[in-house]
Amino acid sequence: MPHRTTPGERGVQLLLAGWLAVTVLSQHPQRSFDALRRYDKVGAIPNWRFFAPFPIQHDYVLLYRVAGDDGQVTPWRRAMERQKRSWSSVVWSPGRRGEKSVLAVCAELVTDLLAGGQEAVRDGVPDRMLRAFVRQAALMDPETPADGRRCQFLICESGGYETAIAPKFLHASPFFALRPEAE
Repeated sequence: MPHRTTPGERGVQLLLAGWLAVTVLSQHPQRSFDALRRYDKVGAIPNWRFFAPFPIQHDYVLLYRVAGDDGQVTPWRRAMERQKRSWSSVVWSPGRRGEKSVLAVCAELVTDLLAGGQEAVRDGVPDRMLRAFVRQAALMDPETPADGRRCQFLICESGGYETAIAPKFLHASPFFALRPEAE
């Protein structure tokens, strides 16, 4: 004989399903979903965002531009394109390792900048690493002008998925030689 659920069991099932749905929705990176927590007086909706309770609240964006002999400067371009995400990225995303490494170097440079100013970052390890990365990106970019001699990088802070946060410019490097042998 099949088991029939009682109204009490059905109520518990609905309550747990609703709690699960609200928990999943409240993990969304867009802060507008945090409104659900306003009604949570006992802390039943967990915050499982990345490194909660202080989740990452911004992304770094690395841009560069190239200057030619004639003084013409290209528009700013991303040094790396964002990786497309799939559902499997929640568990396994080895393609993002390079991107995360560059962003970690940007974070290190910004930390040094805040601690010691412009002189603290000039020719430091993060600065040299970012120059090498930007050189490679610019030289591989088919839109880099053939007469390009110097380049410059810019680190911006972006709200990521939160489009209401305006980008913030953190550090623009001085121009440096596009080809290291020209230094």
